[in-house]
Amino acid sequence: MRRDLTLYWWGQTTSAFGSFFTAVAFPLIAVVQLDATAAEAGLLSAAGMLPVLLLGLPLGALADRVTRPRRVLVALDTASALAVGTVALGLAAGSVTLVWLACLSAVRAALGSMAGSLYFVHLRELVSAEGVGPARARLQAGQFGASLVGRSLAGPAVALFGGAAALAVDAASYLLSATALLAMRSPDRSSAKRRTPGDRSRGATAGLRFFVGHTYHRALLTFLLSSAVCLSGVTALTGIFLLRGVGLPESAYGLVFALSGVTGMAGSFVAGRVLRPGSDARRVTALSFALAACSALLLPMAVGPLPLAASVAALGISLPVFFGAIANVGLGSVLTADVPEAELGRAMAAVQVLVAAANVLGALGGGLLGQWIGVHPALWALNLARLGVVAVAVPPAVRAARRLRSARPPEAESPAEAASTG
Repeated sequence: MRRDLTLYWWGQTTSAFGSFFTAVAFPLIAVVQLDATAAEAGLLSAAGMLPVLLLGLPLGALADRVTRPRRVLVALDTASALAVGTVALGLAAGSVTLVWLACLSAVRAALGSMAGSLYFVHLRELVSAEGVGPARARLQAGQFGASLVGRSLAGPAVALFGGAAALAVDAASYLLSATALLAMRSPDRSSAKRRTPGDRSRGATAGLRFFVGHTYHRALLTFLLSSAVCLSGVTALTGIFLLRGVGLPESAYGLVFALSGVTGMAGSFVAGRVLRPGSDARRVTALSFALAACSALLLPMAVGPLPLAASVAALGISLPVFFGAIANVGLGSVLTADVPEAELGRAMAAVQVLVAAANVLGALGGGLLGQWIGVHPALWALNLARLGVVAVAVPPAVRAARRLRSARPPEAESPAEAASTG
């Protein structure tokens, strides 16, 4: 199992590394090579969100019917490599249009949504339920490391070799991920039980219903949605705030975000220690969301002389990533413990769909709010609103987590019994 988990780490990290090349290349190809307008750039962004919103829940239901998740993940990696590679060849031949990019964005989003729904289904076959937290922390640390290196190399690579080369790197990374999956030796068979015709929880919306069935899970949904709305709104305004409000030079713009890759890896490392077997993942998750909301207030505090303002802005961007990394690992531990195994794919799909909808709402709302009251006041408003929501939700969440944990003595609670108490 340890060998297979290492292979999974290599595959996921390599795939994440390649994805950052595409993420950097996309806007450069659209704006520089294809002369996209602002409206067309917005449509490209929407093309990457709509498949998750429209297909996320049905794909989650499909994921729960998969009996060989690794085989499906290999197929998804192969299809992604084919899609990205086709556009890379089109770019090299000079035949790519904005429609090509929009189609690729939509295809990658749909395939990624299915892969995301299967992520924990497959991970739970590689490690025990208690080992999900440390394993997820290790995988996440690799992805943050890939982010740090990928962001650093992608820009120069696109400038030197062009967008086609960047997309080719991404296509190759998908093939390497598929190769790592194929090299695993453990049985490829989901242990989730088939749903019976009388199962009242069947259907694509079962994942949504899970989040309203218990006080703690309702609070968890509140944390997720408030964070997503705020972060997408803040992200929409951060560039304008830093470049125009703080006066940050364009050459130094990327450096402000570089620290977040380091803090993301650090948060993943801490999560692997804090969320060991026997820990209270529910309380750790709630408190991590609260600390992320508190530390996000540093960003609108970035005023004064440029060196000071840039330093505070870097902390305001990176510290929430640190606590968010812990919350993300905790979220995975909570879901794999509390969600019935036959519904895990739908629960993960529900998270993706709800967060995607919140991201759209936050981006649009943040932009309108910045236009109405100004960028700097809008950053304060968004972060204070998030902190207020989290402050109200944390106390009942902590109490509910305590009740769930004390329902049975930890030493007498098996993973399956732990899931049923949720």
